[in-house]
Amino acid sequence: MLFGIGLWAAAGLAAPAQEAADRFARAVEECARHVAERFVFFGGGSGVLISPEGHCLTNHHVVASLKGAQPLMRVTLSSGRPYPARLVCTDPVGDLALYRLQGAEGERFPFIELGDSEGLEPGRYVLACGNPFALAQPAEDGRIYPAVTLGIVSAVHRNQNTYFDCIQTDAPVNPGNSGGPLVTLDGRLVGINGRIATRYFNRVNSGVGYAIPAHQIRRFLPLMMKGGEEGKVYHGQVTGLYLARTGTDGKGARVEEVRPGSPADRAGFRKGDFIVQVGGDRIFNRDRFLGAIGTYPMGSEVKIRLRRGEEERELSVVLDRYSAVDLLASGTPPPPQGRPRGAGYLGVTVEETAEGLTVVYVQPGSPAERAGLQEDDAILRLDGRPVTGRADFVGRLWGKKPGEEVRITVRRGGRSIEIPAVLGPPPEE
Repeated sequence: MLFGIGLWAAAGLAAPAQEAADRFARAVEECARHVAERFVFFGGGSGVLISPEGHCLTNHHVVASLKGAQPLMRVTLSSGRPYPARLVCTDPVGDLALYRLQGAEGERFPFIELGDSEGLEPGRYVLACGNPFALAQPAEDGRIYPAVTLGIVSAVHRNQNTYFDCIQTDAPVNPGNSGGPLVTLDGRLVGINGRIATRYFNRVNSGVGYAIPAHQIRRFLPLMMKGGEEGKVYHGQVTGLYLARTGTDGKGARVEEVRPGSPADRAGFRKGDFIVQVGGDRIFNRDRFLGAIGTYPMGSEVKIRLRRGEEERELSVVLDRYSAVDLLASGTPPPPQGRPRGAGYLGVTVEETAEGLTVVYVQPGSPAERAGLQEDDAILRLDGRPVTGRADFVGRLWGKKPGEEVRITVRRGGRSIEIPAVLGPPPEE
């Protein structure tokens, strides 16, 4: 008798659980249909419609050639219908490109609305949509069905170089997903998928993907809709501010040095300050500060709160144009003469790790990318001489001129490779 009662109780508990599972499955299916209708097949990657007039977003690296983003592309909607798409504006640093479909006069398109990426917390379900490995092909009904994957937000506020404040997700994304949407189950766009963490030099899903957050997109979109400056938009930074890389114990980003006469100096920063807030974002170390600042366009006026001694004060700062070269030195004050103007440009970000001096980012279209340098390469020698650290590597590069060839020896996959690279002019010159 007791056994029968136990079975009845278990069945009573199972029914609500099954109903909840069914509701969840229907929500996922509805979201998948919603986002697929707004998906754009974009070259070797993905894109998504964000306005009824046909504006669509993708990654800059999806459409970039050696001369930049292609001004006119042929794209295809999930309906199977092709459209010409014209470039409106590109964000090479933030890895976004805005195109507009050239439809018939007055034609309206289904689109996806921007969501609240700042409200995301780890554990939130998200859905990624894309065309991994270009597997999608026209079906019998003439439609092309993109792939959808389900996962959760693994982390927020990740600083992955120029993915300044990205969303980390375990929703499987692979090559071909780049430029595609990351959406919450209410069908809102919270990010554009763009990068994956790789292991053993294999460019396949490792369970860690990164998406450009909607709050960053929202700050840049009005400028991009207007075409930016000659078709480009630029990110902001606080020039002349040098921050401690370690040792702040989560108390903020500690100012190690302020270059005299620099914008940071004029704004009121002083050596020893702890930056604790940018806009509404709490700051606990250098990387978080750089990530928060990087989500604002050049020229933005940003409120920065800092602690000086026992008191807090707020500075109003107008951001300068982002410079990868300045950022590379932002953890260490430069030599008195500063960086020589006209010095050669390689286009990598390097960090000292347990494996040695490691390449953590390669700028798309840079001399480094053309030479074949890759993320996770461990730099051993420059022009035959051992590299002793980051300052040594950067300082020796700064002594070179555009057009000079350097030989960089790296360790990759257990073997040493010598890579010749011809330095170019810095992007800002």
